[in-house]
Amino acid sequence: LAAAADSYARARLAGHPVIALLVGKAMSGAFLAHGYQANRLIALRDPGVMVHAMGKASAARVTLRSVEELETLAASVPPMAYDIDSYASLGLLWETLSVSQIEQPTTEDVARVSDCLVQAIKDVQAGGRDLSGRLGATN
Repeated sequence: LAAAADSYARARLAGHPVIALLVGKAMSGAFLAHGYQANRLIALRDPGVMVHAMGKASAARVTLRSVEELETLAASVPPMAYDIDSYASLGLLWETLSVSQIEQPTTEDVARVSDCLVQAIKDVQAGGRDLSGRLGATN
């Protein structure tokens, strides 16, 4: 994992655009190591696309809450939430995309994602190789 994160960082710092596309559950250290080295983070807008540190049952145990209490807390504290809209509100996503069929993408869905990936690459090439595009920072 460390070698992969190092490779992403080296590629990014050498000027290669690194783009992360979230299409399902992005969890824990794997997402932090892989996704957070990306110049641009893009997520599909779907209830099955989530970003979180651990599963709800585990998070409830760690925080000494029930799953229901955890969900109530997550409704008012975006970093505790699992849904992609709450994650997007943190300012880390470059784009969210709606597709008609996430499980079996249509030709239009594939084209929409492909176009967004190309735009993300162009945006990185125009704006530099750092991570300043996050949290509302300007390049």
